[in-house]
Amino acid sequence: MTAAAEAADAWRRWCAAVEEAGVTALERTLTDDEVDAAEGLRHLARMVRLTLASGFENGDAAHPYLWRALGPDLKMGGDNPSGLYLSAPVNGTDTFVVRGTRGSARWISFLSQRRPECLAEGLPVFGDAVFGPDLVVAGDGTFELVLSPDEHRGNWIRTDEWCATFLVRQFFGTWDDVRPMDLTIENATAGDAPPVPLTMDRALASLDLAAARLALLLPAMQGELLAKGAELNRFATDVGDPTSNFGGVPGGNAVTSRWRLEPDEALVVRVTPPEPCAYWDVQVGNGWYESFDYRNRFCGLTCEQAHLDDSGAVTLVVADRDPGTMNWLEAAGHREGHLAIRWQLTEGNLPIPACEVVPVADVARATGLPPVSPAARAEQRRALRRAFDARFRP
Repeated sequence: MTAAAEAADAWRRWCAAVEEAGVTALERTLTDDEVDAAEGLRHLARMVRLTLASGFENGDAAHPYLWRALGPDLKMGGDNPSGLYLSAPVNGTDTFVVRGTRGSARWISFLSQRRPECLAEGLPVFGDAVFGPDLVVAGDGTFELVLSPDEHRGNWIRTDEWCATFLVRQFFGTWDDVRPMDLTIENATAGDAPPVPLTMDRALASLDLAAARLALLLPAMQGELLAKGAELNRFATDVGDPTSNFGGVPGGNAVTSRWRLEPDEALVVRVTPPEPCAYWDVQVGNGWYESFDYRNRFCGLTCEQAHLDDSGAVTLVVADRDPGTMNWLEAAGHREGHLAIRWQLTEGNLPIPACEVVPVADVARATGLPPVSPAARAEQRRALRRAFDARFRP
């Protein structure tokens, strides 16, 4: 078979895999609402881009660089509206050095991620990690972190034979102070030789890997919300896995809910954050497990932004219409979606939030939350956009 024929055959396999995975996902949408179907098409397009990029564009561990793994145009797995996600290819044999500045993120984590084949060996997808409270930072705000199989002093992530990806997560606590880390990564073992040309074997393997990831990720992301169909508007159980193999909350845990609301209804959620807890946040999004448009919608709150009452409890409000109070999370024109609360570095059992559906007009009376005027809300939207632009500046 000629190289061109082999490439054409591989492309047919990829297209068939995309069709099968995509049609199956669209046939399992949460609702028949137009917004969910339209966002399903966009979600499939995003997932195709994500899996192709991860297979082709970010796989050379000898010449790694950090790229934006998730963002406003690539969403999956309950991506954090306050987050900035970066990724770079690594391996389990070489030594990699990450240098950077601390920035202003409220929560940061550096993670090693294994190839999916590790699951057959009984290993979790996430390996070693360094979390914000443990990061050693110099007096000038700079730091160095090493990834290698051999122990290093200071900030160090142990890698193993399954290690394939280095992940960085930055979650910003407030809208008025968004300064991302300035980061670089280098393979200290590989030297300065330029990359070799792309071979047919590597291209075929990358395309097949993208197809396998698409077939794995689409049902995994969609399945959690489908499974919660019998438990609407309540948090039935917690996830229970502190390092979910499909993304999850490495270093913590989460409680999730699937909500369904009429346009004049609000979901009121009450919970007391656990102690200790290094960081927590809450987000609302669609039935494809994507966050909403976090440049223009209030779809996330952090522990620094949310209003807590005198007892330390937080009351959240999910509604399409503005209830005129603090702690509002927009339904963004949706009748159904997901709500997730993430706790970082907790101990013991997680609190399960209590939920109640009330008319939007009754939210202020039912919750006692401080009011927010239309003028103040408009300023909040401007601050939201400024924070987004600072996080995702060109």
